[in-house]
Amino acid sequence: MTAFGRYLLYRLKSSLWRTVFLTLLSLVFALSVADDCTSAQTVEYKTTGIYILALILGVFATLIPILELSGFKNRRNLDTLYFFPISRGKLALVHYLSGLAQIFVIYSVSFFSVWAFLAINTSCFALGYMVAYYALSLILGLVIYSVIAFIFTEANTVIDGIIFCGLWALVLFLLIWTVRVEFVRDLIIETRYWEETSDLASWGTLYTPINNLTVIFQDLIEVNRTGEAAIYDYTAINAARYMKQMYMFFIWGGIGIAAAIGYFISFTKREAQAAGEISTSIFGYRLLIPLYGYMLLLVYNEIDIMTVVIVALMLVGYIIYRRGIRLKRSDVILTACAIIPILFNYFVR
Repeated sequence: MTAFGRYLLYRLKSSLWRTVFLTLLSLVFALSVADDCTSAQTVEYKTTGIYILALILGVFATLIPILELSGFKNRRNLDTLYFFPISRGKLALVHYLSGLAQIFVIYSVSFFSVWAFLAINTSCFALGYMVAYYALSLILGLVIYSVIAFIFTEANTVIDGIIFCGLWALVLFLLIWTVRVEFVRDLIIETRYWEETSDLASWGTLYTPINNLTVIFQDLIEVNRTGEAAIYDYTAINAARYMKQMYMFFIWGGIGIAAAIGYFISFTKREAQAAGEISTSIFGYRLLIPLYGYMLLLVYNEIDIMTVVIVALMLVGYIIYRRGIRLKRSDVILTACAIIPILFNYFVR
């Protein structure tokens, strides 16, 4: 067996008991939700509860890459990790595949257990669609996993990595919403276009695609709606909206591919001595603090105590970034530039 294969096997064995525990935990939650959702007395109101599968996939596609890569944020562990006689690129691939394998096992066991439960205990659902849902949901789980792996790799500490992942998960939503509020509202004449841009903004979170895919397949699978249940079937209404914006799935697919490439590039080029130090990546505080600060000021669109709070939060962000109150000149300048969106709101809006 090659060094690559031995290290991959080592990683899988090291995470075996964690995978077993998380799989059993997920299985209990998944079957409990499926049992609750199918227990309605009338067939028309029974639901599959497959949203719990999307939740499981989203949670572990976020948690596993952090657990898998956290060892590279501690300088004391790096001598051991870099001891193995394989290149940086192969080392990155091992940890990427190891995390994927863990997610695949956890999700697959939960998924097929819920599918079997629904097949045995119900007869009112079109369960044939579960095959397509399984394949497509795994792809979207891979997107989440790749984005988290890339962003976490850009940090030099575990805490910074978690903060970066949390902020990047929402940044596209806030960006679309800012453009919508500041530059689209005054150009829109018909209300329906304003509502459509709101739907588009909702696609901006990292976890929206897996949620929307689940809603679409809930509508396809839960064919038991009749009478009043069909009239007030919000799943069908939302599924129709999401189907009109199918192109967003492909956009997120592209983001996932770019993130996977970025992960391997970042992993192979990262210097070992950077572990535990201040995270200076452009994908970290340097970009996120001013980006969030300016966008929040534009979206809020008022000048009051909340404006002061947002600017103060920017300063807090820089203090966290620099690990102290001794800020650099660039930090002060970027914070002072918050006056630009404030003046924009006052004079233009």
